[in-house]
Amino acid sequence: MGLFPTDRWLEQDRGDPLRLCARFVPLFSDASARDIHQYLRLYGMYRSARQAVRLLPDMKAQRLWERVGRHYDRQRAAWRGPDVPVFLLPADDGNEKLTREFHGKGGVAFADKLFFFLLPDHGDDEIAALVAHEYNHVYRLQKLPNGGKEATLLDAVIMEGLAEHAVAETVGAGQCASWTTYYTDRELERFWRRYIAPNQDVSVSHPLSARLLYGLGWYPKMGGYAVGHAIVRRCLEGGHSLTELMGTEAKQIVALAGFADAE
Repeated sequence: MGLFPTDRWLEQDRGDPLRLCARFVPLFSDASARDIHQYLRLYGMYRSARQAVRLLPDMKAQRLWERVGRHYDRQRAAWRGPDVPVFLLPADDGNEKLTREFHGKGGVAFADKLFFFLLPDHGDDEIAALVAHEYNHVYRLQKLPNGGKEATLLDAVIMEGLAEHAVAETVGAGQCASWTTYYTDRELERFWRRYIAPNQDVSVSHPLSARLLYGLGWYPKMGGYAVGHAIVRRCLEGGHSLTELMGTEAKQIVALAGFADAE
């Protein structure tokens, strides 16, 4: 499996996002091409054919497909993890949140597939960080019941923390997302008690989970992500390894970090 030739598909489909997403329909259950495009756009996929046609030549000139494939192979070897289909597409360079919170790059992981969204000017360290974060999700999802389809808010919080610490360990702390430094430990403990702990068993597919994870509305910006990063950091500081934590249930990770006592 590994990286699929989406550069060629983009040329054949003239960048049309619906024609392109029609190729992904067999990989999703009960989803149309339009559904898939709307979903992938939430994570950074480009919006229009015009946008894709504009970005594709520079992406090819920067050998992004070759570079993503190389970093994917490295992560898979490092974790001795599963080999899944990988799809690289242009990112939405008009998405201000993507630019502000994720340096203009995006991705979304499933237990059985991976999507990356990049721009021509992304450097190797940025690509490596994205691949490390998202591949870590694949590895973790395959350890959850039913491939994560029944995941809770707490599962997602811990997953984000694990993934960003994987970036720190395999790429370097300098490539970690800006949200890892937004808050003090005291603030993160308060977020845990007030927002995450009372809702930890809410399904990750419930709208409240997205609001808490990303800090939508009046919730703390990227609060769920930041709490997950703090919980995993506490475990690592306590002598537990990332490899060990990858196979540990989310509530047990919270207990190891001492956050459970703050409920």
